[in-house]
Amino acid sequence: MSLYVGVPLIIVAALSEAAVLPLFRISGLQPNLVLTLLVAWLMVRGSGEAFVLIAIGGGVLGLVDGAPLGTALLALAPLLLLEDLRGARLVEGEPILTVVFMLAATGAYHLVYLLVFTAQGQAGSWAAAATEVILPTAFLNVVLVLPIYGLLWAASGGRRRRAAYA
Repeated sequence: MSLYVGVPLIIVAALSEAAVLPLFRISGLQPNLVLTLLVAWLMVRGSGEAFVLIAIGGGVLGLVDGAPLGTALLALAPLLLLEDLRGARLVEGEPILTVVFMLAATGAYHLVYLLVFTAQGQAGSWAAAATEVILPTAFLNVVLVLPIYGLLWAASGGRRRRAAYA
């Protein structure tokens, strides 16, 4: 698998998140398909390909969702920082680490959206957003990231890659 697969996949995921997933909401919530795909790709394939896909996914999602232009790209940017926090010495492809990373990425993603909407004067209660949106969406994202992770891991030949200098 490479960017030849990743780019069309992330574009389809972004279009599906904006057009199809709102039809299948659970208690008014929907998982962040692009975010889960990017986290799984980052954990299985490493940061080289994932960084390109973050930019493409954020750009496409920003064009098709209802948020101000650039918000999706800005919200996906913390994935770059979280990848650095993960550390280059860890083995890529750990399922438990993927779940923890997904929880942190979901929190950072929604925090950026809250900050943008607050700057525009459109945000409501942060406490309500945390308990009614961020935590349930984090659960949905974790449930969704595990099968995506498994599919990507199997499609990558089931091998784990180490960082270049580890």
